[in-house]
Amino acid sequence: MVRAEIIERQNEIKQTPMLERIAGMREMLRQAGDEAQELRHLPAWAAREMAAQGFYRFALPADLGGEDVTAREQIENVEAVSAIDGSMGWCTHINSEINGLIVRRMDRALCDKIFDDWDALVCSGHGPPNGPNPGTTARQEGEGWRLHYQGSFASGCHNATWNFLMSPIVTDETTGEGTTASFMIPRGEFEIVDTWDTAGMRGGGSHDVRMDGTYVPPEHLLPARPLAPSEQWDNPTFRNPCHAVYNKAAVALGVCRGAIDSFVELAQIKTPWGLASPLKDMPQVHYRLGEAQATLMAARTWVLETEDALEAHLGPKPSEGGRLEPEWDVFWPAYLACAHAAQAARHIVGIINNTAGTTGSRMESPLERHLRDAQQAATHALISWRHYEDIGKSFVGHEPSPTYMELRRA
Repeated sequence: MVRAEIIERQNEIKQTPMLERIAGMREMLRQAGDEAQELRHLPAWAAREMAAQGFYRFALPADLGGEDVTAREQIENVEAVSAIDGSMGWCTHINSEINGLIVRRMDRALCDKIFDDWDALVCSGHGPPNGPNPGTTARQEGEGWRLHYQGSFASGCHNATWNFLMSPIVTDETTGEGTTASFMIPRGEFEIVDTWDTAGMRGGGSHDVRMDGTYVPPEHLLPARPLAPSEQWDNPTFRNPCHAVYNKAAVALGVCRGAIDSFVELAQIKTPWGLASPLKDMPQVHYRLGEAQATLMAARTWVLETEDALEAHLGPKPSEGGRLEPEWDVFWPAYLACAHAAQAARHIVGIINNTAGTTGSRMESPLERHLRDAQQAATHALISWRHYEDIGKSFVGHEPSPTYMELRRA
């Protein structure tokens, strides 16, 4: 178990519900989001303030100083931050998510070591490397491994205390297959390679991480399948194959909510050039807002209801009569809802930005950033448009991909 001080601090903090903490930090999150656009990563001062309020611990089990929240609560938390700023929401989702994911099958001693640090924040660079690099391989040395690896999309890496890498993305030099272990690398033993120069989610800091000859001792190893469903923790979230999916949908939903709210504010004060009526009095605007609200609320409700159903279906730990994995017919609606939410949010934000006219194109307009962030969120592999086809195949008799039922990356 982590130190008593960690548990006591978490118990004190959670007396204020997470959504209230987020609301109280609105101006700070907006300021951090603006600064992150320039830095292309979350500023250190903001990461400290977010950690202080438990932004990276809410998905952890209570025994590790977390709030042990359900899928619904995670979605609501991430959505609320994302409505304020997309990049801040992305950092909240990815680092709370990875913190929660890695403890699924991690040895308890390593869990305690990592999360005995209140500011623990784990990144994970599992995307294709950008530019010249040492490869994506490792070789076994005694009971440990020597890594030669570079990978992209390590969101939050500038503030990370650990980096997580998993098989089969890391391959064994001697076999060419995935390594028989996954890896935890502490701060100071991985290098950040400046590669994140994007429009959407610009402040997320999803740069490459590099380890060229880094040795990982046996006490920092995880199983080859570290994200397989867990029998260690009671919360069914740790057996939910959508864990890394519903949080990304939550970012998209939050960005969409922020765009609608920003447009409503604009409609109160803008009269389009060459017209006599302000936006708020135009029937076309009324129609588009009604359609946007309906589409967003329907997408959001589908995500929340299917995740509730999935976790109720999983129930208690298998040793206590629950399920280790969900049935396909319960799982696919939850996954499809997440992909649909991201694509619906992208569509809605595009319409809202278009309705705002040239105001939405200006860099100082929040609508411009919402547009970029919505587009970027919807491109993530786990919630991309491709899942319409991949899941749709199963409706006419094709076998679903086995990768759906076990997380392969965060």
